[in-house]
Amino acid sequence: MEDRLSKLRKSMEKSTFNELKFSEKMRKEIHKQINMPDESNDLITLAILQLLFREKTGYELTGLLRSRGLKKFEDNEGSLYTMLHTLEQKRLITSYWNEEGAKFYQITEKGRKYARRLEKSTASGTIGIKGLLEE
Repeated sequence: MEDRLSKLRKSMEKSTFNELKFSEKMRKEIHKQINMPDESNDLITLAILQLLFREKTGYELTGLLRSRGLKKFEDNEGSLYTMLHTLEQKRLITSYWNEEGAKFYQITEKGRKYARRLEKSTASGTIGIKGLLEE
């Protein structure tokens, strides 16, 4: 597997990424996001789980997170869907497609328990369940 990935990377460097250039500002921003402290990720995960006590689309979730001051997904909504996919793989949330083609997400019982644990371990208190559940 590792060999295949290495060959894919070399191939992409010769074609796809050949002309791709990043400014220093962009490099710093990417490194900043990659090296984001776990606590921030825990707070974002907690916010997402709390908001999904009622089913929502990714679009609705993006707006609610933005309205609560969480700007991690601003100009990068795709990373929210990556995070939702990860939470779904961990069985913390579930999803389904409706007839119109919209995908809805909702927290599972396992996700509720995990959210309670995160809530207790988050000492900063910047995100409270009451404030996030009000719509």
